[in-house]
Amino acid sequence: MIKLTIALLFLPFVLAFPQDKSSSIAFWTFDETNPDYEITGKGSITPGVVGNAYKFDGFSSYIEDRSIEDIKIPRSFSIEAWISLGAYPWNWAPIVTIGKYKITGFYFGVDSRGRIGFQLSDATSVWHSCTSKLDPETKLGMELRKWYHVVGTYSPEEGMAVYVNGELEGRYNDFEFKYGVRYNELEKGFRIGMNREHLAPTDPIRDWATWPSQYSLDGNLDEIKIYTKSLSGREVKEKYNAVEPDNNAAFADRDFPQIASSGHFGANYTRLEFYPEWDNLWPVGEHLDVAVQFDDLPVKVMFWRGTRYSACWVSENNKWMADQSRETGNNWYLEDGSRDDMPTGCMEHMSDVQCRSSRVSIIENNDARVVISWRYLQMDVKFRQNDLPDNTLFGEWGNELYYIYPDGVAIRKVLPGRGGWQETILLNAPGTRPEDNVELEACTLINMDGESRSYSWEHGYPKFDLEDANIQLINFKSEYKPFLILKEGGGFLVFNGEVRPEYSHFPWWNHWPVAQIASDGRSAYAPDRAAHSSLSWGLRHGTAAMYGMTNKSYESLVDLSKSWNRPPEVELSSSAYDSEGYDFSQRAYIFKSMSTNDRLNFDLKGSANSPIVNPAFVINNWLGDEASLRIDGNIIPRGKEFRQGIEHNINGSKTLIIWIRYNSNETINITINSK
Repeated sequence: MIKLTIALLFLPFVLAFPQDKSSSIAFWTFDETNPDYEITGKGSITPGVVGNAYKFDGFSSYIEDRSIEDIKIPRSFSIEAWISLGAYPWNWAPIVTIGKYKITGFYFGVDSRGRIGFQLSDATSVWHSCTSKLDPETKLGMELRKWYHVVGTYSPEEGMAVYVNGELEGRYNDFEFKYGVRYNELEKGFRIGMNREHLAPTDPIRDWATWPSQYSLDGNLDEIKIYTKSLSGREVKEKYNAVEPDNNAAFADRDFPQIASSGHFGANYTRLEFYPEWDNLWPVGEHLDVAVQFDDLPVKVMFWRGTRYSACWVSENNKWMADQSRETGNNWYLEDGSRDDMPTGCMEHMSDVQCRSSRVSIIENNDARVVISWRYLQMDVKFRQNDLPDNTLFGEWGNELYYIYPDGVAIRKVLPGRGGWQETILLNAPGTRPEDNVELEACTLINMDGESRSYSWEHGYPKFDLEDANIQLINFKSEYKPFLILKEGGGFLVFNGEVRPEYSHFPWWNHWPVAQIASDGRSAYAPDRAAHSSLSWGLRHGTAAMYGMTNKSYESLVDLSKSWNRPPEVELSSSAYDSEGYDFSQRAYIFKSMSTNDRLNFDLKGSANSPIVNPAFVINNWLGDEASLRIDGNIIPRGKEFRQGIEHNINGSKTLIIWIRYNSNETINITINSK
């Protein structure tokens, strides 16, 4: 940075640089060992078009330069920079600015669609703006991850102009007066990379539930210069041609977290990684996220802070399916008072951008099953909650348990609370649109009679019309596809709002996951950020639902649904045990040892209407150690077909959990013995 020592010329709120038409009077190269400017946040130095550039993280980073003590700004001047974007800003983000946004000074930056803009005030405090063009097909400006040379020029006579890669992209000269630029707050110096005043994200679904948010430029800047003249088109072209970047703009991949398969069924605490700038935000250790893996399946269940711990089913090619938490809301505009004084908008896990309350815990983790607990506060995007009428001041909370078995099938048990909790949501990794992750014929519904019907979004929202459909298969562009099974009596409604056909066949938002903005709804128009799309709502019957992924035909889901909705009856022949029947919220038969270590023997009455599909058994107060298993008198060796685990409660009492891979439409006899 070249430090200026130019005498300050006091005109009425107007600054002037000396009229040396050959010089640049401010120059940020980011090659300095001890720069005069102040760096704040978690940005970093990265390769630039010449030497180094500065990478702004999109969240926290900015540069402030107050080293220029005496400034004269001429009536004519130009700003030049090289820029590459990792994602489009949530709203305007500055390359360099001075003064008060939309009131005084000038602002050279990029908007939420990748347009370069040069903005300034005149002596009447009117804010004037000149911007570059949008591509008529993509409706976007600059492409991501590419270096662009950008210039803004101004003179009172010719007005403003914007150039991109040496080409004129916009002109503006609608000035009523030729007073020049008006300035104030010069003691704050130049700001690079982040607005001084927070701006609300563009394209909100609910403007009244969107607030000004902190964000920075998500991208790289290099060779920022301010000249003492309005550069001509020829001069701009020469400057563009004088530098040829010898590298692509450096950005890490931004795919959703991936982990290599362990080949083992079970849950692990871990720290799932997204990309460095996002990961660096989180002051956490190595044990905050949870990943569940399967030894026989290439899919995973991820509980990741990026989704606020909403359980996500992840396919073999890393496509993610999520769901909703409990959700209520408060329509501020229907209430008396200010939205700043009350919870406003959606009250759900998505709003907890810092995971202040959302937590996951591993409750069971053995060879037969995994149990995960998820607890979260239903909050708005300002971290506020609705109160409950019980006068406890605890507010609305969601509490859920996930019972996950080795066949990749899980039961989601939602404990008592307020609000709906099922919404089929696919996630879109940066660089992908909904159409890249799911077929246009996105959903197949199935009923217990084996009837099925697939529905396409190609020509708008479909209407679900298959009677008594309680099974949903999502047609991911993957081998393994997510499914959801409801209790009989439940059903599905298509999600039929907030679509913008010019951008996608599906609703498409990027305020969740991973985003840190204060908005409970923002439409996406480019695949630059992590985003989500909703397909349907579940009309639940009961407090649990079944989830999983399959590469088999939908017919197998009918038997699975029957085994859960119409479980085979148990006929117990062991007096030493008590049967508590089938607990659909665990997908397990529950027994209790009464007093002895005798064998547990019972018939499981399978039929075509109540098939046996990979049953689980929970024996409370188990008095033995490792168990043996016989089916119809045949010994079943412990292994992938017969799995067991023992859990100890706080009093030392044992619970035996057994899972077997077995399918039958006939009655079978099961004997469980302590070895």
